Amino acid sequence: MRPFPSRPLAAFTICARNYLAYALTLRSSLKAAAPEVPFFIFLADEDLTGAEEHALPEEVRDCIIAFQALALPEARDMAFRYTVLELATAIKPFCFNHVFDRLGFDRAVYFDPDIRMFAWPGEVDAALDEGAACTLTPHICTPYTDSARPGITDLLQSGTFNLGFAAFANVPEARRFLDWWGERLVTGCLVDLAEGLFVDQRYVDLAPSFMASLRILRSKGLNVAYWNLHERPVTCTQGQWRAAGEPLSFFHFSGVVPGNPAVFSKHQDRFDIGSAGEAGTLVSLYLDELSDHGHETWSKVAYGFARYRDGSPIPPPARRRPFRPGSDPFAAHDHAYWDAPSDRIDPCGARRFTRMMEAIHSGRPDLQAAFPLATRRGRAAFLDWFDAHGARELNLPAARSSLWARVRLAARRRLPGLRP
Repeated sequence: MRPFPSRPLAAFTICARNYLAYALTLRSSLKAAAPEVPFFIFLADEDLTGAEEHALPEEVRDCIIAFQALALPEARDMAFRYTVLELATAIKPFCFNHVFDRLGFDRAVYFDPDIRMFAWPGEVDAALDEGAACTLTPHICTPYTDSARPGITDLLQSGTFNLGFAAFANVPEARRFLDWWGERLVTGCLVDLAEGLFVDQRYVDLAPSFMASLRILRSKGLNVAYWNLHERPVTCTQGQWRAAGEPLSFFHFSGVVPGNPAVFSKHQDRFDIGSAGEAGTLVSLYLDELSDHGHETWSKVAYGFARYRDGSPIPPPARRRPFRPGSDPFAAHDHAYWDAPSDRIDPCGARRFTRMMEAIHSGRPDLQAAFPLATRRGRAAFLDWFDAHGARELNLPAARSSLWARVRLAARRRLPGLRP
């Protein structure tokens, strides 16, 4: 057991209920590596039901913090505005503040739920002991030398630092940054690469400019993942895991596919499970741990903010529409607005574009490439795709307007589906 830190420290993660097996795996590995470190799970979701609570040991129930417990300035609006990925990242600075202000800790360390601990990162304690207000890990420390994905352009879009890990001290410099970061994330925690945004990460590119005492940790054993495996080959000797010869502290299993140990990470094409070396073995072992922590059960829990009050699904474009202050965005899908004709796209004869169709097309680069709306042929092909595949793939609420019905009845061709 490592010595107690000079000031109290806590670790935490954030997840929806369907990711609880990941959070429980992280918790179990952290308790094995650093049993003295308190650990908390913040839910970016509705509360656990009674049955779900009873499925968890009491000590786990005690460490779960409800979404409603956070001091969010626009909790309901954020829950509607964001996808589950966006919401789980948007509340991160507020969770840090909760650990400081409500739980009373002087230091807080965040880990993504799909991380597994192998040894507590002593570099974090050392940096904070030396006066660092914040510690971060870069995605990579050496350039890529091939044309595989991710490449440098991908990292320029997603951010210099991987926010699957971050540590802050409860000091004025850090608190000022957390407050500024949180203000941005209330409405700007978006996956919108065209606008230069990738959830919470791009804002933190400015952290070295805003915090003079920030410490960038470059130890090879911290936050090992598919994006930096080219510089951090994983090995195991006599039961001791290492990355580029350094002790492995924690591995980030981003993109693994439970039930399919043949996939190293679905987010990249640089490594397969064989070329990943002994990191491939780690994936297999990790998937077994997820199974042991009930992933098959937890993964089936529906996201609490995915539907309107009447049970119909919320289409992604509907989340982006501004709503009136004080209104309940979850009340019902606004068919009158979304099924009305777009005033920016020319119709194809009797076949007209709805606002929902326009919003879907504008948010999908693949659709924009396949169906250029500047031409009649492109517009007609998009309408065919939408009628054959779009509404079903996007799980759109059943439309009530006669216009929508006319659009569907007017379809004349069928095109293969595109990946949503």
